[in-house]
Formats: sequence, structure tokens, C-alpha cells
Amino acid sequence: MTKSSVSDYKHLVVAIDGPVASGKTAVGRELARRLGWKLFDTGIMYRAATWHALRKGVHLDEDESVTELIRDSEFQLTPHSDDESVELDVYVDGDNATPHLRQPEVESGVPTVAAIAGVRVLMVEIQQAQANRGCMIVVGRDIGTVVLPKAPVKIYLDASEEVRARRRAAEQNSGTDEATVLKATQRRDRRDRGRATSPLVAASDAVRLDTSDLSLEQAVDAAEVIIRKRIPDLAPTETTASAS
Repeated sequence: MTKSSVSDYKHLVVAIDGPVASGKTAVGRELARRLGWKLFDTGIMYRAATWHALRKGVHLDEDESVTELIRDSEFQLTPHSDDESVELDVYVDGDNATPHLRQPEVESGVPTVAAIAGVRVLMVEIQQAQANRGCMIVVGRDIGTVVLPKAPVKIYLDASEEVRARRRAAEQNSGTDEATVLKATQRRDRRDRGRATSPLVAASDAVRLDTSDLSLEQAVDAAEVIIRKRIPDLAPTETTASAS
């Protein structure tokens, strides 16, 4: 990444990292709404890559084949068609992958694709270019350490394994018991933290925020306080104005 691109995004971007079900996307979405920014959940890139590989018949455990496919494909991010949405849609070779990102086969395959070093290198380039537009909450697992190391605000969200498993089970809404989801969450944690490329780790200058005992609104409030301390010239929102 060039020095000029770093200087472009550094004042108007927030990097949020954390393990699965720590609240990154939910908190990031509400923060984006409050600030009038966009939310860039970088996980959609890896989901889109997984969906693309599956539809092309590429085996997900063939690192070189998946990397070559992603290198030869065009990924584009555009604002969601709903004007009130803060989220982005992801297109692959002109096809909107967004409606397919929560398919069961994508859910099960994305950890494998996300661990491929070549894929991560390619995705980081796209993520940096997108963040360079500014006014963006960027969430993921290596944002503060790899994607946006010069971001002025870095927040590392966390929660206990039990709380995260409970949230994950509620999200899936499939009748899966929490004990099974807990084991899956622990496996995902080990994989994310132990991968050779861009492991999940809190940046040294990130502010840690444990959401275990916080409601969504409380977590968003706490994150907004962190942001405004680091970027004090942001315009107040209705929430902050009413609280003052």
C-alpha cells in the first residue's frame, strides 16, 4: 500500500476486528447509520469468493486453483440498492453474489477459502481500495493489523465463547443446540487465530471492547465514544446530541 493511499483514508475510516459473533457487523452497521457512513464487512469478499469457486466447480481445498480463479475474476462493490441501507453489494464478474452469501455450502466453505494466503493477498488489495473512499466502518479479522494498519480508530470487539455461541445459534435459527455451536465457534477461533497468513489478533493500538454483558445499543454507544475521542471533529448525531 502506498503512502498516499494511507493518507487518503486515515481520517475517515474505522477498523473493527474480532472473532466470530463478537458483534462486529451489528455494531458496525449501527455506527455507520449514526455517522452517515457506509459499512464494509470484508467477510462478504471471502463469501463471494467461496460462492464463485463453488459455482465454477473449483475444489475449495485446492489453494492454487482457487487463487487463480480469484485472480482472474473481477470483484466490484457497490452501495446496496436500498437507499436507506449502509451496506454494500458484491458483484463477481458482473453477477450479484450478495443474495447467495448465506447459503449453507458457502457458510461451510468460507473458512477454507479465507485461510488461503493467495486469496487473502488479492482481497486485501480490493479492501484497501474500497476503504480509500473514506467515511466507512470496515469490519473483519485483520483490518487493524493488515488491511488498514494506519487507521486512526481501531476497535477489537470480543465476547466470551459462551455468549458468542449463543448469538451464533440465534442467528442460524435452525434448532442447533448451543453446545454444538460452541464447538464450531471454538474450531473457527482456532483456525482464525492459527492461520499462517493474517491471523486474528488485536492490533497493538486497538481499543478492546468486550460486548459479553452489553446490549447492542450499549455496545454501539461505547464504540461511538471511542471513535469520537480519536476523531473529535466528527459532526454530532441525533444520539450524541440528545445525550449531551
